[in-house]
Amino acid sequence: MFYHSRRLRFVFGLVLKLMAVFFIFRIIFVLAFIDSMIGGLSELMNALWVGIRFDLRLAVLIVLPVGLMLLIPVVNLLRQPILQKLGQYYLRGALAVVVFVYGFDLGNYSYLGHRIDISTLRLLENLWIALGMAWGTYPIVWITIGLILCVAGVVWWLRQPFHYLNDSSQVVRFRDKTIGFTIGGIVILFSYWGTFSQYRLLWSDAHFSKDPFIVAAALNPVLYLNETRSFALEDFDAAATRAHYKVLVDELGIPEPKQLTFVRQVAGRDLEHPPNIVIIFLESVGFNRMARAGNPMNATPNLDRIATEGISFDRFYIPMVGTARSVFGMVTGIHDVASVETASSNPRIVDQYSLINALTDYEKYYIMGGSASWRNVRSLLINNIPDIIITEQEDLNYPRLDVWGISDHDLFKSAHEKFKFMDKGRPFFAVIQTATNHRPYSIPGGIEGFEVYDEDDEKLARAGFNSEGQFHAMRLLDHAVGSFMEMAESSSYFENTVFLFFGDHGTSDPRATHMPPADFELKLRSYQVPFIIYAPEKLKVGLVRNDVAQLVDLMPTVCGLAGVPYENRTLGRDLLNGKIPSDPIALIVNKKVAEHHIAVVGKDHYLSMNKDGSNVKLHELWSNEPWVDVKEKYPEIADRYSMRLRGMYETARYMLYHNKK
Repeated sequence: MFYHSRRLRFVFGLVLKLMAVFFIFRIIFVLAFIDSMIGGLSELMNALWVGIRFDLRLAVLIVLPVGLMLLIPVVNLLRQPILQKLGQYYLRGALAVVVFVYGFDLGNYSYLGHRIDISTLRLLENLWIALGMAWGTYPIVWITIGLILCVAGVVWWLRQPFHYLNDSSQVVRFRDKTIGFTIGGIVILFSYWGTFSQYRLLWSDAHFSKDPFIVAAALNPVLYLNETRSFALEDFDAAATRAHYKVLVDELGIPEPKQLTFVRQVAGRDLEHPPNIVIIFLESVGFNRMARAGNPMNATPNLDRIATEGISFDRFYIPMVGTARSVFGMVTGIHDVASVETASSNPRIVDQYSLINALTDYEKYYIMGGSASWRNVRSLLINNIPDIIITEQEDLNYPRLDVWGISDHDLFKSAHEKFKFMDKGRPFFAVIQTATNHRPYSIPGGIEGFEVYDEDDEKLARAGFNSEGQFHAMRLLDHAVGSFMEMAESSSYFENTVFLFFGDHGTSDPRATHMPPADFELKLRSYQVPFIIYAPEKLKVGLVRNDVAQLVDLMPTVCGLAGVPYENRTLGRDLLNGKIPSDPIALIVNKKVAEHHIAVVGKDHYLSMNKDGSNVKLHELWSNEPWVDVKEKYPEIADRYSMRLRGMYETARYMLYHNKK
């Protein structure tokens, strides 16, 4: 039978033995540092289960090169003793490296209290000092001898699977070989994936606990070091941040300037009934989609009605395109300007201060139709907002629509059902993250009051839509919003709830002829999004704000609406309380123009430069030729905007790493 295959016995034998070795190291780690545990035993068991799956992945990755050598016709491990020797030498080398990484990790955790990551390599910048410190702190000789003996013991133990290669073949039929290869491949694939879910096991899955030790116990030091390898050691410039600190003191209104301190204390207000807060995260909705912006297609009648009856910020910008970046900016109030991946993907900056925690008396919810494992959003939320409750697809009894989860209509139904039965004596804060208005633009059937119809492609293009599917997906999201608000307005929670709607980013589509030329020429279509505050029972309705605002203003505004005192460490301001600045600006990392293009947009001008400060250009937003550089015409504006841009950009980079909760 196929399970007698020498190849399978060899590969699985190696994997299981490596897993046993890694598990022993994991137990050593737990026993060495368990005194620092503040979580429960059940959390520790869960951490071990997560950790075992990481260990399995590492074992599979180590064995994979040797396994591939078995698949080479004729010249393979079964037929060539010399290749067996090479395989053994490879494993010895790999295990020596792995064992010493485990040893280094134990020492690093003992000294610093965290697992090794790419920043740990900074210790090697002054090698002799590092060695001297280690020599004076630890019994280096005995530790080295112990690690060498450990490597020798592991290498000896792993010799047994190689004996399988020299056994006589017991699988000769092609069918058995095919079955064995197929089953073995599937097992190896899922061993690497680590889960049966849509997203593979990620480092963020270890961040299910508030106990740092529990999180550390779930991580694999080798894989975690590799996860952080792609992120720069210091993706910020402290000197540049200091040089522009005075600019930020004026920009943010810091009352007591101190070196690289951005804290502002904000007093609260006594509210008899603090309002519920519901943030609606509108997927892929740019401002140019809306009829209030002049779009002729009437794709957003419900959002337009809400804007007309609420407070509409028609000059609202996000700093960088990407849903995960907008999630991070919303939660932290810091522009996600990370140059590698997204900030939420970087395990080195997962620890962040969030103004959501200022809502101390609120129940907190994050509701999404897909998986919170996407882009490590789960870790960003749980690690920084201890009492937040995440509701995702697996918690909702609705059918999956596409890769992004359930439909927005079902998502809003679920949220409404939850809000209806909230404790009326305690306010709640909730984020509803929509996703249907995204490729592949899936349209579910049976939506009451919604129909798909043919539309002229040329007419759609002039309105800024690149396809009929995209147009109907926008209509579908708007319809879902309208249905939700209809349910909410007939419910008891509506009267005491403030709804905030914002687009996470726009899209790169055909030029929308109803928009100013700058919308297309300067790629602002991807960065200017709607932001609406809707609470007709509480706020003045029908107000339009045209002062420039940005995503980092969201949570300070929420805290102002809730009346809570808070420590503002964000780069934003409360848009409803306080004097409107004379010339507010918004930061944009405009990769739609060029890879290294950063900019600020103000009342009438757009200033851009390369990230190193070169190639400064100033543009007039309302000109018919917005691409023309007018910095020579307005030198004072160019100089002032240049300083503010460098200050905001360098400060955002710095704060990603210096905003710990």
